[in-house]
Amino acid sequence: MGDESSENRAVGAGPADPMITGLVLAAGRSERMGTPKQLLPFGRVTLIEQVVRTLTRSRLGKEVVVVLGYRAMDIVKRISGLPVRLAYNPDPEGDMLSSIRCGLAFIEPDQAIMIALGDQPLVTTGIVNRLIDEYEGRPEGMVLPVHDGKRGHPMILSPLYREEILFESMPGGLKALRDRHSGSVRAVPVDTDAVLIDLDHRSDYEEALRRWKEEPESGER
Repeated sequence: MGDESSENRAVGAGPADPMITGLVLAAGRSERMGTPKQLLPFGRVTLIEQVVRTLTRSRLGKEVVVVLGYRAMDIVKRISGLPVRLAYNPDPEGDMLSSIRCGLAFIEPDQAIMIALGDQPLVTTGIVNRLIDEYEGRPEGMVLPVHDGKRGHPMILSPLYREEILFESMPGGLKALRDRHSGSVRAVPVDTDAVLIDLDHRSDYEEALRRWKEEPESGER
């Protein structure tokens, strides 16, 4: 699962990529889960720590912003020791785009952004680095992982989309943006469905935790 050579390179805390800032979306209430999923245990850490550590151990390094909302202070206590910047979404019930807009306020206008979901703990640094490699090779458009013909996350967006995201009406969110610029989307095939899975229900969480325990290559320890 993922590119092991890229993953091993990342764990050594190599230089941060100057072109891309990671943006972790973790503002939601998680009502379907019945509890704040960001704070659920995942091995020796919490779910949100697992996701954030994956990005900070990648070539993004310290270039990571985490957008918080519901139970923000509880989450801050868990990730305060990690090298990230924090943004706050005052409307955590809003859509994904509202959190992206909040996060962009903490990111330089010339930076591409890697949008990562706060409930995808099985995505590895190897996958993150493969996406970075693809974007670096041609720093334009959008780069995202695809598995079994389905698009997933994290995804990288060129800074050219910044103004569009900030100021244009986009009822369909990121999907509408992708559809609007379909000719600029580059898909990176990956051999794991980790890029498709998010944890909306308790059973999703339990399955992800089982996989993490049984498959050494899924996620970081």
